[in-house]
Amino acid sequence: MTSRNVLFWDLDGTIADSGAGITASMNEVFANVGAEAMSDVEIRRVIGPPLQTTMPELLSRRGLDVARTEEFIHEYRRIYKEHHLPHTTVIDGMRDVIEELSKHWHLAVVTAKPEEQAVVAVRATGLDHHMVTIVGPAADAPVHKSVLLRRALVDVERELGVVPTLEKCWMIGDRNHDIEAGVQVGTNAAGVLWGYGDHAELATAGAHAIVAQPAELLSLLLPRD
Repeated sequence: MTSRNVLFWDLDGTIADSGAGITASMNEVFANVGAEAMSDVEIRRVIGPPLQTTMPELLSRRGLDVARTEEFIHEYRRIYKEHHLPHTTVIDGMRDVIEELSKHWHLAVVTAKPEEQAVVAVRATGLDHHMVTIVGPAADAPVHKSVLLRRALVDVERELGVVPTLEKCWMIGDRNHDIEAGVQVGTNAAGVLWGYGDHAELATAGAHAIVAQPAELLSLLLPRD
């Protein structure tokens, strides 16, 4: 078995421009029960972590029973899957970056988005042919991102017959749990600032690098002559 390195990508806010669809779906759910729309702060909080973590907070702030969390998650996902998920787009600049990096690295997606939805989203972007694997949790079983990253490593080894060298691989994402996963598993971790986390969040989580524009990933990750 040979060794080759891998870039593991978060999806929402890193590759996929999912924010508008997620926000519209969530606000529709709240509007249907006469509750207020999400604030900008809540939007930034909600995109990335598992809904089982963030939905109770949203309900509590609106005086809604947190015991209805799964009910609200189910309704949100129904709306999102029907109206927004199949139309997921790529963040400006990321298509060219992914295509260039795919010439030098294996690529994979590791996301907190339920895996079934993640597969649809990545296919919608037209980047699925670049991905060795797309790993996410079951819809009703959120897990720490480090668990998902370890699953993706196993998938890469099984699918390609290569053993990734952890210290030469990267986990790339826009939120603290992306960075924490890389740190815990033993890969490098790169934070991106075009998503929903800020520099302080990514730095505090232990990012080895933080980039402000997609093109900066090429400078960071392409081989140097």
